[in-house]
Amino acid sequence: MEKRLSTYTFWEEYQRHIKPTIAEIDIFLKTAEYPLDAANVAYVLDLDEDEVLSIVAATGCEAIDKAVFLHIMSSGSSRICRMYAKEVEVGSPPTYTASQLSYIYNLDLEDVKNACQKLQIKEATAFTMPLIFANIPY
Repeated sequence: MEKRLSTYTFWEEYQRHIKPTIAEIDIFLKTAEYPLDAANVAYVLDLDEDEVLSIVAATGCEAIDKAVFLHIMSSGSSRICRMYAKEVEVGSPPTYTASQLSYIYNLDLEDVKNACQKLQIKEATAFTMPLIFANIPY
């Protein structure tokens, strides 16, 4: 059996793909002119423009403001949208259980529990999540 020299962790995945997307969305919302352009919203949320337009149409709104943008995020099919919707669903608590982290980030529950147990963390905070994520193989 071949031994791996290194293991890609969820923390690395988070740093490389999730965190930059969150930063891009933050900058977009702070610098864009309103109403937002559907094509730009689709791009930043990694959605098809038709999906964005369909979600907007379902709201009954004609323009995309911040509230509609957040609705698009909670309804969209991209990875970042699904994570946002799950985060909202669990209520954005100040601390997270292993089950909540598993659910939000689509991680194997046993991997999250093992990482928490190894670190002796019962509930994750913004400070401890990187430590937990660094102990989850991805």
